[in-house]
Amino acid sequence: MAVPPEDQRSDKKIVWPKMVWANVDYIIRICIVIYVADFLQRVFYVSKEYLLHIYLALLVVFTGLTRFGSTHNLARLLPRGETLFLIPLYWILTYVQLSHSSLSYAHWIRDSHGLDYAAGMASNYFHGYLKLSLPERDNDGLQKRMQQYEDTHQVKFGMNCLLILIPDEMFVNRVIRSKWLEEAEPLQTQYINRAGVKRPFKHAVYRLNKKINGTTYYFAMEGATPMLTFFDSMNFQLSATWQMQEMKREIWLKFCKHLQDLLNNWPETRREVQLIIYNSHKPNGELHDVGEELIARVLAHIEKEKTN
Repeated sequence: MAVPPEDQRSDKKIVWPKMVWANVDYIIRICIVIYVADFLQRVFYVSKEYLLHIYLALLVVFTGLTRFGSTHNLARLLPRGETLFLIPLYWILTYVQLSHSSLSYAHWIRDSHGLDYAAGMASNYFHGYLKLSLPERDNDGLQKRMQQYEDTHQVKFGMNCLLILIPDEMFVNRVIRSKWLEEAEPLQTQYINRAGVKRPFKHAVYRLNKKINGTTYYFAMEGATPMLTFFDSMNFQLSATWQMQEMKREIWLKFCKHLQDLLNNWPETRREVQLIIYNSHKPNGELHDVGEELIARVLAHIEKEKTN
């Protein structure tokens, strides 16, 4: 058997490392293309929502990268022009849900398809509770029960509607806590037949312990129970996911927006509810006292009535 000359054997020893490193270089170029494509997609999302003039910057960056790649003037590991054409392929793969980012989750939640968790909670809350218990049916509704409460107890409600608390922390105590509020007797219980079951619907009442213009005001008020359920889900091991934790503010905002849209667009609930959407903590870190918010709203309501 003939033995290859020494120079041929040395050439093979040199060729194999070159082939390995060439493949490594190619893999690195592909990875760079993927990261660039992901970055450009995120810039596109931001520009679509906030800054339209970034479209021009995006075009300049894309053109510059293409030009540098086609002329081979950049370093060896930077992507060439032909590999940049893989960017649309990456976008296609992301659009068919082969990969996700926090930004894509946020945009999906914000869309008006009604399939997300937040829209589902708001729709269930509206159709299964508010739309049933608030409008007047069979000579019984929120306004009539509030009027009966005022006549029976000789008191006055600060707002002639149901107040629903939706703090960004999503947690509301079983009894709403405030140095300005005291729990009072609830409104009369309403019974509604729902899916073959006569279900009780009840609204809590709180008394403001600070008189405004010599009057003690009462409020029909409660927390948004779907948000409390979501808070419990996030803090329960069997149901919590990292996506829920990361997207909780987006879900909170979408819930508020979708619920407000439903209330405004249905004639029977348009004037029956006010959503109190607020941050649980002040900028200095102190807890936000919802009683202060109610006082401010009553004063604004009184001022509005004076001007009218």
